[in-house]
Amino acid sequence: MNLADFIIDNMESILQDWQEYANSLPPGKRMNKTELRDHAKVMLQSIVKDLMAPQSVIQEVNKSKGQVEYLGKYSKVLDETAGQHAIGRFDSGFSIQNLVSEFRALRASVLRLWEKSPQDAQLSDLNEISRFNEAIDQALAESVDVYANQKERNIRLFETVLLSSPDHNYILDLEGKFLYANKALADQCGNEAQQMLGKKIIEFGLVEVAEMEQAIDKVIQEKAAVRGEVRYRSQVGKTNFYEYILTPILDPEGKVEAIAGTERDVTERKSWEDAVWHRANYDHLTELPNRSLFRDRLEQQIKNAERTGKLVALFFIDLDKFKEANDSLGHEAGDNLLQQAATRISSCVRQNDTVARIGGDEFTVILTEFDQISHVKRIANKMIKELAKPFQVYGNKVSISGSIGISLIPQDAVNPEDLISNADQAMYAAKNEGRNQFRFFSLVAEKE
Repeated sequence: MNLADFIIDNMESILQDWQEYANSLPPGKRMNKTELRDHAKVMLQSIVKDLMAPQSVIQEVNKSKGQVEYLGKYSKVLDETAGQHAIGRFDSGFSIQNLVSEFRALRASVLRLWEKSPQDAQLSDLNEISRFNEAIDQALAESVDVYANQKERNIRLFETVLLSSPDHNYILDLEGKFLYANKALADQCGNEAQQMLGKKIIEFGLVEVAEMEQAIDKVIQEKAAVRGEVRYRSQVGKTNFYEYILTPILDPEGKVEAIAGTERDVTERKSWEDAVWHRANYDHLTELPNRSLFRDRLEQQIKNAERTGKLVALFFIDLDKFKEANDSLGHEAGDNLLQQAATRISSCVRQNDTVARIGGDEFTVILTEFDQISHVKRIANKMIKELAKPFQVYGNKVSISGSIGISLIPQDAVNPEDLISNADQAMYAAKNEGRNQFRFFSLVAEKE
């Protein structure tokens, strides 16, 4: 019996022997143990056809040299089968090492069983064994070549996707150094991608350096994805906002061997969100905080005063004779007058104090970081003088004034409603006493 007939007659035994090796392979993503066996059977059948086909001396020499373009019909079929076998293994997630090991195991299974049948082996000659080995080598070489080409193709496709992506895509080592950076990230950083390799991500214009370092450490420690937001400052001084996700790359033992990062430019979205927030929290006419933002800041200052024990003053300001000016000059002139009044009030306080317009001709001021009531009085007197100065409104000289009510934290109240109510009450007392003056709620309360 020749070797080809032996393989046909003992196909199941050979595959059973080979199966013991195959059981050590992890199942492919889309290929189970039965499919693995079927692929091996198809490969053996192709090898048998090649062994049974007549082979000239020239073909034998060409085959021994690996010159497959000059082979016969069944040798070419063997190449096609080996190529399909490689693509199947690649698509199923097998490594090239497992692919090579499969062919070695297949060769060993055939020859081991052949040697166990001495009566059959004696009838064969070395030429037949050589042809079998050449067939295995040919199939192996073709499989490795196709596998490598398929992998190289996928890498090219992957790199093309990353290169054409407007998002930042990169891979970092465990020290935060670039192993890969795509063109979008390199352009943002004003560098060539190749020049960034081996350098830390924090060296390229990141504003949140500490936060990024903490995120990288967290990915490594927790072996889980981390999301966040960072800013990049370009060489021309422009700042862009990016949302990122860092994902751990695990080795076969489950250890983090690298970190994959993706960042998406959200600058326009941030600008839109900021614009929406600004419209919701600022007065469109004066650009001062509106009632909502004023209330939020007042609550913050109450909590801060409780924590630090420092004094806070709330001013409630109403413009005297504004209605008359608005009615006589028109609403457009009235709006201009409100804008000028807002500017004068703001000029009397520091930047960390809050000046807000809460409606109509009513303004509030949250005064912080003072130790003496004399400071509050000085600011109030300054505002009264500023508001009493004539305004120029579209060529008209307009005279108004301001009445100010003041409540203090914590003396007068420790919640927003009472503070506002008390300051409002003190403001009306100032109006009733002749306008163009300020009153403290505590003094008003004493009179009552």
